[in-house]
Amino acid sequence: MNALSVRAKLMFLYFLVTLTGLLLFGVMSFGVLQFTLLQAKRTHLQGREDRLISLLNENRASRNPVNLEEELKNYALVTHEGNLFDLQELNGRPIFPLASPGRNWSLPKEEDCVQPVFRSAILDPRPAMVMCHVILLDGHPVRLHIGGSLDEEVEILRKYRNALLLLMPGLLILSSICGYLLSSRALRPVDRMTRAALGIGIGNLSERLPMPRAKDEIQELAIAWNQLLARLEAAVSRLSQFSADASHDLRTSITVILATAQLSLHRRRSEEEYREDLSKIVTECRTASTLLDALLALAQSDNFVHEVAFKEINLCELLVSGCRRVEDLAEASDIMLDWYLPAEPAFILGDELLLQRLLGILLDNAIRYTPAHGEIRAEVILAPDGAVVTVRDTGVGMSEDVRQHVFDRFYQADLRERKTQAGNGLGLSIGRWIADAHGAALTVESQEGRGSVFQIRFPISSQVHSTMLQAMQ
Repeated sequence: MNALSVRAKLMFLYFLVTLTGLLLFGVMSFGVLQFTLLQAKRTHLQGREDRLISLLNENRASRNPVNLEEELKNYALVTHEGNLFDLQELNGRPIFPLASPGRNWSLPKEEDCVQPVFRSAILDPRPAMVMCHVILLDGHPVRLHIGGSLDEEVEILRKYRNALLLLMPGLLILSSICGYLLSSRALRPVDRMTRAALGIGIGNLSERLPMPRAKDEIQELAIAWNQLLARLEAAVSRLSQFSADASHDLRTSITVILATAQLSLHRRRSEEEYREDLSKIVTECRTASTLLDALLALAQSDNFVHEVAFKEINLCELLVSGCRRVEDLAEASDIMLDWYLPAEPAFILGDELLLQRLLGILLDNAIRYTPAHGEIRAEVILAPDGAVVTVRDTGVGMSEDVRQHVFDRFYQADLRERKTQAGNGLGLSIGRWIADAHGAALTVESQEGRGSVFQIRFPISSQVHSTMLQAMQ
């Protein structure tokens, strides 16, 4: 069943529904028709009983009453199915006809026939319905049996049954064909969407799936897929742009390394010149390594969420460690780097390695985009609802449009205008992921030409939080 197509499944479903409906309709309609015919036959037998009793009463009231047996013989000759009746005393002695033709009119002993009792019987040898009822004849109770042939009713039921059996296969075949046609028509938009989707590749992500006119689930599916294609197109566009920029930066670094090494090999130089060349090569290698590390971290970040090892960390010690790692870089760029700590330590739950990476990203960006003679200030601030790490610089800042996209993957602001500040568009997106993994909020405030302020607001566990509140009081 799972291997069948949707059309085949829908056709099979239509077939089962139609078959079930036809069976229910056939059984119920056949039962209703049978009940109606038998009820009509009971009414007919009761009418015959009333006419017979009326005839006997009229005969008794006449001046020249006819003999009972003669009267009943005449009634049997002129009445339709008139011979299908007899009279018996309550003890079973026949009254009419005296010479019984051998019909089995007897009822179960528990039936006294005070009220009309109906049952099926085989008479001469046809199916019939027999009514047994105790009536008064000349003031004496007698048992009256009246029979009625069921040939006509049986024939009607037989023809109706045969009609149902003949019509059912045709209706099932018709319903299966209609089910297949309806499913094909209903899935026609899906076929068009499938053909369109097969024609969309990495080179034409701007194409979209056709939108059905009907506002149904298929239209919602088309909208969802088109939105997915739009997001994919935007991501691929950013990735392509980043790949081109990253390739240029890597090629530049490799070219510089290769040229410096070749010049050093082909020309004699002093020790100081060799050291200067090696320093240049080291710098370029670090630039390329930083870019490759960022790419690797970004590729793996979606899989690291469940591997974060939380433990209690002193945020003040973490800040001091992070600042000391980059103080030489800040000094080489002629930038003043200071850090400020609260009087009391601030403890949080987190992964030390990831938090070192987050702090390193913020400090590296601050150094990268702060000109010479600038200032960077990092500090830990205790707040009633947590601890806040702030990295403030006096760098170039950013516009409002840049600030809204600064945490997007592969986003680089004015990359081609800032060749000396080579970036990769990955650091802050990785930083946002690390902050999210710790339940922290990473935000930025900035103005062009006036620097930027990055803040990480960490939540604190209830026990550590109460201790901090007591210390602050």
